[in-house]
Amino acid sequence: MTESIDENRGERTPDRGAEAKARGRLTRRQALGGAGLFFGGAALAAAVGRAFGGDDGVEGIHPRGDAWYDLRLTNDALMDSQLLWYLGHASQGMSDVGEVLETTKRIRPGSEESWFTAWIASAERLQAVGDKCQAAGRKVSAGETYARAANYYRAALIHWSDNDDPRVRNVVKRSIELFERSNALLGYPAERIEVPYEGTSLLAYFIRSPYAKAEAPVIVMNQGLHAWPEETKWVYDGALKRGYHTLIFHGPGQGRTLREQRLPFRFDWEKAVSPVVDVAERISGVDPKRIILMGLSFGGALTPRAAAFEKRAAVCIANPGVLNWHEATLGHFDHIPGLLALQRNAPEKFDAAMLKLASSWPTARWWLNDMMFKHGAKTPSGVFDRLADFNNEPIVEQITCPVLIMEGTAEDASPGQSQKLYDALKSPKHLMVFREEEAAALHCQTAANSVGAQRMFDWLDEHV
Repeated sequence: MTESIDENRGERTPDRGAEAKARGRLTRRQALGGAGLFFGGAALAAAVGRAFGGDDGVEGIHPRGDAWYDLRLTNDALMDSQLLWYLGHASQGMSDVGEVLETTKRIRPGSEESWFTAWIASAERLQAVGDKCQAAGRKVSAGETYARAANYYRAALIHWSDNDDPRVRNVVKRSIELFERSNALLGYPAERIEVPYEGTSLLAYFIRSPYAKAEAPVIVMNQGLHAWPEETKWVYDGALKRGYHTLIFHGPGQGRTLREQRLPFRFDWEKAVSPVVDVAERISGVDPKRIILMGLSFGGALTPRAAAFEKRAAVCIANPGVLNWHEATLGHFDHIPGLLALQRNAPEKFDAAMLKLASSWPTARWWLNDMMFKHGAKTPSGVFDRLADFNNEPIVEQITCPVLIMEGTAEDASPGQSQKLYDALKSPKHLMVFREEEAAALHCQTAANSVGAQRMFDWLDEHV
């Protein structure tokens, strides 16, 4: 068995890809190589179609297995992993298990349209219920129903890559309106703020803890590639209950900033974070000496970059940690023969090959369109060129604040990167590992947010 070292605990954790190969299953990387993607791609469509879009469903980013979290609800591996994210929100009142499962029955594997319309239908149904409750003066019922409806509108967008579709803006508008309406009806202390940013603004919410002392720490939090910060309630609600304030925001490439303002991701994330910190330190009750920067998913690459330049940060949390996002992304393709050479030396051929792959594999089509839009790239090679800038290796030693890195043993988006970031840091650091027996081993503690909150806040209580 191929193994990786967890130096923080002196234990070894299994390499999931190597295990799948040993059991004889066809992995995504092996299938792509066998399809001759970059050398003699005449048989590409048929080969990839058999590997990823046949009667057995649509293959995802990594092989399927027999773990508890391999749910097989839609027969589309990536969609199933995204569904687990929303199932996990039930513990925070942002979804209901039955509603998620009922929505799932209307989703077809590989069909973005069915995903999009299924979630919108569920959201609209709940919005109508909420409207009736509100009209009858039932504030709690209306507020709780709107909270789930808002989340289901956001869910529609997570697996939808047609960003010119006129329905998108309406979905964004409704998700924001219902989130705010829910908070108002339930008395939840989330204050909307428009953070000044380069001639426009970034949508943000300040969640004030009623249990905070006169001056209390604030968590400045951003999400990553796909989720919105509103979905990460385990952080801001956990903070509220423990006397921490939270300021969540939509950065470039995220949420409203992406969908309405069309602002893509930028590698110099400090340019997005510093205006938010400017606002945070001026809010009454915030201790400017205890500003905590937190990033989740892709945010685990962005936030350490920001912490290297934003010296007002008292602590940085990366969940998971990422030293080199470019390297992590290429790692999903590193067994495809000739990929890197073709991308460097013949970008037009690379683009043609990637587009052909996307035409036969729904997961690749969604990923490619999503990445091009969010990074402001026009071609597949343009995406890879831009990703090269998302590398913290040149600046990691400039991080001086303590860093908490959170990673599960089943991390699949950027496996191994938390350890690399931990090893490269010169500042005080801690690698918090989540294991299978905790049921919290997935990316960002998906479906185990209570465990993530307990361990993260217990650590913060001791170190902030």
